[in-house]
Amino acid sequence: ACNPLWRGPVPSIPLSSIAKGVSGSDVVVLSNFVNDGRNALYAPHGCFGGPAIPDFMNTTGITVDSLLRTIRAIHAEDPGVVVLVLARYYDALPDLQVDSKSISQIDDLNAAIREGIAGEPNTYWVDSVFPTGVVVFQSLNSGHANCRGDKIMAANVIEAMFQRKVLSTGFDLGNETCLAAADCSALGLPCCQRSASCYVDRSGVCAPYGPGLQ
Repeated sequence: ACNPLWRGPVPSIPLSSIAKGVSGSDVVVLSNFVNDGRNALYAPHGCFGGPAIPDFMNTTGITVDSLLRTIRAIHAEDPGVVVLVLARYYDALPDLQVDSKSISQIDDLNAAIREGIAGEPNTYWVDSVFPTGVVVFQSLNSGHANCRGDKIMAANVIEAMFQRKVLSTGFDLGNETCLAAADCSALGLPCCQRSASCYVDRSGVCAPYGPGLQ
């Protein structure tokens, strides 16, 4: 991270160690680029190679370069590892719902990154769309997804693994219109499993799924 305060006391892990560490895995999920745009906006110094700090969209070139180096290092160790790159989700409002003003910009950012890694062998993009009008962020750290947001991302990753034949069985998921659905008792199984606000309980019934305690 450009901001030393965001790095914390834990030293950076060399890329070679990451690649060796995941060798032999069936799948690896990369989501480490989510703060690249924020670094450009909030870093206290010109840590991008000089005094000219790029704007939000110009950070996509840095992100793509970083992702490609990571992906290629992983595949140099083990070309059979499926790499899934998880999209950045939208920004949060103070009420812990999606900031609709951020949607267009982050959609453009994700599209640029997706295009930048397109064609990389055994590498796939995973969308991460959050619904508006639903509390999907933590109260402890509003920039991070709560359990509802995590549920959406986990379902998307599982769906991607099933589509790429990493898993033999996947979820029966409704389309994106189900993400904001909250009338849980009226939902069918596929829409319930896609919804941020519902889940299938142990008895097989679609039940409300809360935002968690933080």
